[in-house]
Amino acid sequence: MRVVLDDVESYKLPNGMERGVKVAQSLAKTALVQRSQDFIASTSNYRLACKLMLDAFERDEAGATQQELHWVFASYASAQAGKLSQVDRDYAAARPYYLAFFALVKEGDPLWSRMRGLINPMLSYYWANMGRELEINTNPWNIGVATPAQIAVSVAAYPNENLHQQWYEQTKALAQVNPGLLQRIIDQIQLNSSDSPENIQVAEEMQAMLPK
Repeated sequence: MRVVLDDVESYKLPNGMERGVKVAQSLAKTALVQRSQDFIASTSNYRLACKLMLDAFERDEAGATQQELHWVFASYASAQAGKLSQVDRDYAAARPYYLAFFALVKEGDPLWSRMRGLINPMLSYYWANMGRELEINTNPWNIGVATPAQIAVSVAAYPNENLHQQWYEQTKALAQVNPGLLQRIIDQIQLNSSDSPENIQVAEEMQAMLPK
């Protein structure tokens, strides 16, 4: 989450701008609508919403709860990850934002249900972007249709040593920030293994990454 906090703390609010929780929430709602069409505008509004919510939280304003703060932070992280990977094609720069999102959105936390619609797409692109960064043809992976578990196996099993090494390192990073989420993916791979040696091997490799 550090990368998000650094972005927010370094942001300067426009002179004379109205502050408060309601302004932050309104900006976040606008950014949510923009997200599917304009990552740049969405990211800008989410970052401003984060700054306002953090300001309200530090002033102990009513409604500026830690849950609301984490919600706008996770929303900003998702939009910034999308902007950097889908617009700028800077996959390395996007990775910390994906990880910040995963660090914030954990099963059992109230934020999980609020962000549920983003979890699978974020996971799928987190893994698929590794192939895109290496200019591998990712069309056979069916990114928009396949589950994150299927994408994870496709990336891990692809016959490219550099890709597998990156998959290993970045999946281990995911295991560190949100082991429960990775365990869910492992369970899905095992459930759908159908005695596939490839699936079984990938699931075992991922299981070994989880903190002891």
